[in-house]
Amino acid sequence: MLRKSGLTYLISLLIASSGLAHQGKALPEQQALISKLTGHSAIDGQTKMTDRASAESRKLTADYLLREVNKFTDKAYLHTYREDGNNVVGVINATVDTDSYVVIGAHFDSVKNCPGANDNATGTALIYSLAKHISSLDQRRHNVLVVFFDEEEKGLVGSRAYAKLIKDEGLKVHSVHTVDQLGWDKDGDRGIELEMPTDELQVLYRSVAKNEGLEFPIHYSKVTSTDHRAFRDLGFKATGITEEYVNKDTTPHYHKESDTYETVNFEYLGFITRYTQKVFEAILSK
Repeated sequence: MLRKSGLTYLISLLIASSGLAHQGKALPEQQALISKLTGHSAIDGQTKMTDRASAESRKLTADYLLREVNKFTDKAYLHTYREDGNNVVGVINATVDTDSYVVIGAHFDSVKNCPGANDNATGTALIYSLAKHISSLDQRRHNVLVVFFDEEEKGLVGSRAYAKLIKDEGLKVHSVHTVDQLGWDKDGDRGIELEMPTDELQVLYRSVAKNEGLEFPIHYSKVTSTDHRAFRDLGFKATGITEEYVNKDTTPHYHKESDTYETVNFEYLGFITRYTQKVFEAILSK
């Protein structure tokens, strides 16, 4: 993630700890994906990743994600926006006749010499599991575009290319939700930050937490240095989801060789994954 300072507005949700509050176990599929992306295990044959920064390693990652997302989407393809730049796109069709779309996404690249476990294999894993859950729903009143962005670390290159594409195509987009860094929770409060959410999205995320009987803080920030900005700049309603970066409970391994599989808090990632699944059940039911 590219980071800048931002202002935050804390909203504390003091709700009885029931429902999803007891479902913070790690998802095996997320552990497997993060393991492969970080070189903890081989991604292809005997090949293990050291980072996802070079054109070669990013293409290897894109091809792997394409195979995985193709297993449950209605269509999957590479959005090749230049010779060495590839976003991975999966399409999950609505169950009703509609021209409305929701975009969910995360960047899969890392900086050089960094395994990129938290930044951003965790976000990639959350979006993967979220998309898989969405594909299983009986009711989807919006089409869903699942996008894994290339070259975020080089200045939001992949997300800017994709945002321009759907803008030029005139797609009717309900909202855009991107995830970047969701694997660190030292204080154990399961807090998250929503980056630049619209008023409508603020209400949505808060109401789902309340309805599910959750107790965890949701902060709002004005951080604009990751993929949601590419969409906001073109007029889309977009927000980013992240751990408590502005509120100082964020990984100390940011952009370092130590950002490894072993540093990921999988319980936290699993909890927020299940929470976002409920958020999208609410979005897609309307």
